[in-house]
Amino acid sequence: MKNQILVGVKDPDTSRAAVLWAAERAASRGLGLSLLHIVDEGIRRSGSPDLIEATGSAVEQVLTRSADLARSVASGVNISADSVEGNPLTELVRRSADVDMVVVGSDPAANGGSRHGTRGFRIAAASTTPVAVIPELDPRGRNGVVVGVDGSDSSRHAFAFAADEAERLGQELIAIYAWPNPVVYGYDLAFPVDYVEDLTETGHEAISRAIEWVSADHPTLDVRRVVSQGDPVTVINGEAANASLVVVGSHGRGAVARFLLGSVSHGVLARLAAPTVIAR
Repeated sequence: MKNQILVGVKDPDTSRAAVLWAAERAASRGLGLSLLHIVDEGIRRSGSPDLIEATGSAVEQVLTRSADLARSVASGVNISADSVEGNPLTELVRRSADVDMVVVGSDPAANGGSRHGTRGFRIAAASTTPVAVIPELDPRGRNGVVVGVDGSDSSRHAFAFAADEAERLGQELIAIYAWPNPVVYGYDLAFPVDYVEDLTETGHEAISRAIEWVSADHPTLDVRRVVSQGDPVTVINGEAANASLVVVGSHGRGAVARFLLGSVSHGVLARLAAPTVIAR
Protein backbone atom coordinates (compact mmCIF):
# COMPACT_ATOMS: atom_id res chain seq x y z
CA MET A 1 0.00 0.00 0.00
CA LYS A 2 2.62 2.54 -1.08
CA ASN A 3 1.65 6.19 -1.55
CA GLN A 4 0.49 6.16 2.06
CA ILE A 5 1.62 7.79 5.29
CA LEU A 6 1.01 5.62 8.34
CA VAL A 7 0.33 7.32 11.68
CA GLY A 8 0.50 5.41 14.95
CA VAL A 9 -2.32 6.95 17.01
CA LYS A 10 -2.40 6.57 20.80
CA ASP A 11 -5.15 9.07 21.60
CA PRO A 12 -6.35 12.35 20.03
CA ASP A 13 -4.49 14.50 22.56
CA THR A 14 -0.99 12.99 22.60
CA SER A 15 -1.16 12.21 18.87
CA ARG A 16 -2.69 15.52 17.77
CA ALA A 17 0.52 17.08 16.40
CA ALA A 18 1.50 13.84 14.63
CA VAL A 19 -1.91 13.51 12.94
CA LEU A 20 -1.94 17.16 11.81
CA TRP A 21 1.66 17.02 10.54
CA ALA A 22 1.06 13.78 8.62
CA ALA A 23 -2.26 15.00 7.16
CA GLU A 24 -0.72 18.24 5.88
CA ARG A 25 2.21 16.37 4.34
CA ALA A 26 -0.12 13.78 2.75
CA ALA A 27 -2.17 16.59 1.20
CA SER A 28 0.88 18.38 -0.21
CA ARG A 29 2.38 15.15 -1.58
CA GLY A 30 -0.84 13.64 -2.94
CA LEU A 31 -0.61 10.66 -0.58
CA GLY A 32 -3.19 8.70 1.38
CA LEU A 33 -3.28 8.73 5.17
CA SER A 34 -3.65 5.61 7.30
CA LEU A 35 -4.42 6.01 11.01
CA LEU A 36 -3.65 2.99 13.16
CA HIS A 37 -4.43 2.41 16.83
CA ILE A 38 -2.74 -0.61 18.38
CA VAL A 39 -4.66 -2.28 21.21
CA ASP A 40 -2.73 -3.94 24.05
CA GLU A 41 -3.00 -7.72 23.83
CA GLY A 42 -3.65 -7.83 27.57
CA ILE A 43 -7.16 -6.40 27.08
CA ARG A 44 -8.40 -9.55 25.37
CA ARG A 45 -6.43 -11.83 27.67
CA SER A 46 -8.12 -10.26 30.69
CA GLY A 47 -11.28 -12.13 29.76
CA SER A 48 -13.45 -9.25 31.02
CA PRO A 49 -16.40 -8.62 28.65
CA ASP A 50 -16.94 -5.16 30.16
CA LEU A 51 -13.30 -4.16 29.67
CA ILE A 52 -13.26 -5.49 26.11
CA GLU A 53 -16.47 -3.65 25.26
CA ALA A 54 -15.28 -0.41 26.86
CA THR A 55 -11.96 -0.64 25.02
CA GLY A 56 -13.70 -1.18 21.70
CA SER A 57 -15.85 1.89 22.25
CA ALA A 58 -12.86 4.00 23.32
CA VAL A 59 -10.80 2.92 20.30
CA GLU A 60 -13.65 3.82 17.94
CA GLN A 61 -13.82 7.30 19.48
CA VAL A 62 -10.04 7.74 19.22
CA LEU A 63 -10.02 6.85 15.53
CA THR A 64 -13.09 8.93 14.71
CA ARG A 65 -11.71 12.04 16.44
CA SER A 66 -8.29 11.56 14.84
CA ALA A 67 -9.81 11.14 11.37
CA ASP A 68 -11.92 14.29 11.87
CA LEU A 69 -8.80 16.16 12.95
CA ALA A 70 -6.94 15.03 9.82
CA ARG A 71 -9.84 16.06 7.57
CA SER A 72 -9.85 19.52 9.15
CA VAL A 73 -6.53 20.28 7.42
CA ALA A 74 -6.60 17.79 4.52
CA SER A 75 -10.17 17.46 3.28
CA GLY A 76 -9.17 15.96 -0.07
CA VAL A 77 -6.93 13.22 1.33
CA ASN A 78 -8.05 9.60 1.31
CA ILE A 79 -8.07 8.74 5.04
CA SER A 80 -8.46 5.27 6.51
CA ALA A 81 -8.64 4.44 10.23
CA ASP A 82 -8.17 1.00 11.73
CA SER A 83 -7.17 -0.79 14.92
CA VAL A 84 -5.19 -3.95 15.48
CA GLU A 85 -4.18 -5.94 18.52
CA GLY A 86 -0.48 -6.34 19.16
CA ASN A 87 2.79 -4.68 20.07
CA PRO A 88 3.16 -1.10 18.74
CA LEU A 89 6.81 -1.54 17.76
CA THR A 90 6.22 -4.84 15.98
CA GLU A 91 3.12 -3.65 14.12
CA LEU A 92 4.50 -0.30 12.97
CA VAL A 93 7.80 -1.81 11.82
CA ARG A 94 6.00 -4.64 10.01
CA ARG A 95 3.77 -2.19 8.17
CA SER A 96 6.59 0.24 7.39
CA ALA A 97 7.60 -1.81 4.33
CA ASP A 98 4.27 -1.02 2.67
CA VAL A 99 4.09 2.76 3.23
CA ASP A 100 6.12 5.86 2.37
CA MET A 101 6.54 7.05 5.94
CA VAL A 102 5.68 6.15 9.53
CA VAL A 103 4.68 9.00 11.84
CA VAL A 104 4.42 8.85 15.64
CA GLY A 105 4.01 11.41 18.41
CA SER A 106 6.57 12.15 21.07
CA ASP A 107 6.55 10.79 24.59
CA PRO A 108 5.01 13.00 27.28
CA ALA A 109 7.41 15.35 29.03
CA ALA A 110 8.44 13.95 32.39
CA ASN A 111 8.10 16.25 35.42
CA GLY A 112 7.84 19.28 33.18
CA GLY A 113 11.02 18.32 31.35
CA SER A 114 11.74 18.23 27.65
CA ARG A 115 9.84 16.29 25.04
CA HIS A 116 11.59 13.18 23.88
CA GLY A 117 11.23 10.59 21.15
CA THR A 118 11.91 7.37 23.03
CA ARG A 119 8.95 5.71 21.33
CA GLY A 120 10.55 6.50 18.01
CA PHE A 121 14.02 5.07 18.82
CA ARG A 122 13.37 1.44 17.99
CA ILE A 123 10.80 2.15 15.29
CA ALA A 124 13.31 4.38 13.48
CA ALA A 125 16.12 1.83 13.93
CA ALA A 126 14.10 -1.07 12.54
CA SER A 127 11.84 0.64 10.00
CA THR A 128 12.38 0.16 6.27
CA THR A 129 11.04 3.64 5.50
CA PRO A 130 11.52 7.16 6.93
CA VAL A 131 10.12 7.71 10.42
CA ALA A 132 8.86 11.08 11.67
CA VAL A 133 8.60 11.80 15.40
CA ILE A 134 6.39 14.83 16.01
CA PRO A 135 6.43 16.62 19.40
CA GLU A 136 3.53 18.69 20.71
CA LEU A 137 4.96 22.05 19.69
CA ASP A 138 3.36 25.18 18.30
CA PRO A 139 4.46 25.25 14.62
CA ARG A 140 3.74 28.96 14.19
CA GLY A 141 6.77 31.15 13.61
CA ARG A 142 9.08 28.24 12.87
CA ASN A 143 11.15 28.36 9.72
CA GLY A 144 13.88 26.33 8.04
CA VAL A 145 14.72 22.65 7.55
CA VAL A 146 17.78 21.51 9.50
CA VAL A 147 19.83 18.57 8.24
CA GLY A 148 22.94 16.94 9.68
CA VAL A 149 25.78 16.30 7.22
CA ASP A 150 28.79 14.07 7.83
CA GLY A 151 29.68 12.83 4.35
CA SER A 152 28.24 9.34 4.88
CA ASP A 153 25.72 7.62 2.59
CA SER A 154 23.05 7.91 5.29
CA SER A 155 23.56 11.67 5.55
CA ARG A 156 23.33 11.99 1.76
CA HIS A 157 19.91 10.36 1.85
CA ALA A 158 18.94 12.65 4.73
CA PHE A 159 20.13 15.67 2.74
CA ALA A 160 18.06 14.66 -0.29
CA PHE A 161 14.97 14.19 1.88
CA ALA A 162 15.57 17.55 3.61
CA ALA A 163 16.03 19.31 0.26
CA ASP A 164 12.66 17.98 -0.91
CA GLU A 165 11.01 19.18 2.31
CA ALA A 166 12.65 22.62 2.18
CA GLU A 167 11.39 23.08 -1.36
CA ARG A 168 7.91 21.83 -0.43
CA LEU A 169 7.73 24.25 2.49
CA GLY A 170 9.36 27.12 0.63
CA GLN A 171 11.98 27.48 3.36
CA GLU A 172 15.78 27.55 3.57
CA LEU A 173 17.79 24.40 4.12
CA ILE A 174 20.16 24.65 7.08
CA ALA A 175 23.04 22.20 6.51
CA ILE A 176 25.07 21.41 9.63
CA TYR A 177 28.50 19.86 9.88
CA ALA A 178 29.81 19.77 13.44
CA TRP A 179 32.61 17.95 15.18
CA PRO A 180 33.47 17.51 18.87
CA ASN A 181 37.04 17.77 20.09
CA PRO A 182 38.50 14.37 20.92
CA VAL A 183 38.57 13.67 24.64
CA VAL A 184 42.04 13.25 26.11
CA TYR A 185 41.56 12.38 29.77
CA GLY A 186 43.86 14.08 32.25
CA TYR A 187 44.94 16.83 29.85
CA ASP A 188 43.61 20.26 29.07
CA LEU A 189 44.70 20.66 25.47
CA ALA A 190 44.28 23.53 23.05
CA PHE A 191 44.01 22.02 19.59
CA PRO A 192 46.15 23.56 16.86
CA VAL A 193 44.68 26.16 14.52
CA ASP A 194 45.52 23.91 11.57
CA TYR A 195 43.42 21.12 13.11
CA VAL A 196 40.35 23.38 13.32
CA GLU A 197 40.95 24.84 9.86
CA ASP A 198 41.24 21.37 8.31
CA LEU A 199 37.99 20.20 9.86
CA THR A 200 36.25 23.42 8.83
CA GLU A 201 37.37 22.86 5.25
CA THR A 202 36.25 19.22 5.45
CA GLY A 203 32.83 20.37 6.63
CA HIS A 204 32.37 22.83 3.79
CA GLU A 205 33.47 20.19 1.28
CA ALA A 206 30.99 17.66 2.69
CA ILE A 207 28.13 20.15 2.40
CA SER A 208 29.21 21.14 -1.13
CA ARG A 209 29.18 17.50 -2.22
CA ALA A 210 25.72 17.04 -0.72
CA ILE A 211 24.41 20.13 -2.54
CA GLU A 212 25.95 18.88 -5.78
CA TRP A 213 24.20 15.53 -5.31
CA VAL A 214 20.74 17.17 -5.27
CA SER A 215 21.42 20.15 -7.55
CA ALA A 216 19.76 18.62 -10.62
CA ASP A 217 16.44 18.25 -8.76
CA HIS A 218 16.81 21.46 -6.74
CA PRO A 219 18.76 24.00 -8.80
CA THR A 220 17.52 27.00 -6.79
CA LEU A 221 17.85 25.46 -3.35
CA ASP A 222 18.53 28.06 -0.64
CA VAL A 223 21.18 26.56 1.65
CA ARG A 224 22.64 28.10 4.79
CA ARG A 225 25.80 26.37 5.98
CA VAL A 226 26.67 25.86 9.63
CA VAL A 227 30.18 24.44 10.06
CA SER A 228 31.04 24.37 13.72
CA GLN A 229 33.30 22.90 16.37
CA GLY A 230 31.03 21.32 18.99
CA ASP A 231 28.89 18.34 19.85
CA PRO A 232 26.76 17.59 16.72
CA VAL A 233 23.61 16.92 18.76
CA THR A 234 23.95 20.23 20.62
CA VAL A 235 24.62 22.19 17.42
CA ILE A 236 21.70 20.55 15.57
CA ASN A 237 19.30 21.09 18.45
CA GLY A 238 20.42 24.70 18.79
CA GLU A 239 19.55 25.40 15.15
CA ALA A 240 16.37 23.33 15.46
CA ALA A 241 14.94 25.44 18.28
CA ASN A 242 13.10 27.63 15.76
CA ALA A 243 13.04 25.26 12.76
CA SER A 244 10.07 23.65 11.04
CA LEU A 245 11.81 20.30 10.67
CA VAL A 246 14.99 18.38 11.48
CA VAL A 247 16.26 15.56 9.26
CA VAL A 248 19.00 13.14 10.25
CA GLY A 249 20.22 9.87 8.78
CA SER A 250 20.17 6.34 10.16
CA HIS A 251 23.07 3.91 10.14
CA GLY A 252 20.98 0.82 9.58
CA ARG A 253 18.24 -1.45 10.84
CA GLY A 254 18.10 -3.73 13.82
CA ALA A 255 17.18 -4.21 17.45
CA VAL A 256 19.93 -2.25 19.19
CA ALA A 257 18.58 1.23 18.55
CA ARG A 258 21.42 3.41 19.86
CA PHE A 259 24.09 1.66 17.80
CA LEU A 260 22.13 1.06 14.61
CA LEU A 261 20.27 4.34 14.66
CA GLY A 262 23.49 6.27 15.26
CA SER A 263 24.49 8.32 18.27
CA VAL A 264 23.62 11.67 16.65
CA SER A 265 20.16 10.56 15.51
CA HIS A 266 19.60 8.97 18.90
CA GLY A 267 20.67 12.15 20.68
CA VAL A 268 18.42 14.36 18.53
CA LEU A 269 15.43 12.13 19.27
CA ALA A 270 16.26 12.07 22.96
CA ARG A 271 15.51 15.79 23.19
CA LEU A 272 13.15 16.81 20.43
CA ALA A 273 13.60 20.47 19.54
CA ALA A 274 11.38 20.23 16.44
CA PRO A 275 9.50 17.69 14.33
CA THR A 276 12.21 15.20 13.38
CA VAL A 277 12.55 12.74 10.50
CA ILE A 278 14.96 9.80 10.47
CA ALA A 279 15.54 9.43 6.74
CA ARG A 280 16.48 6.36 4.72
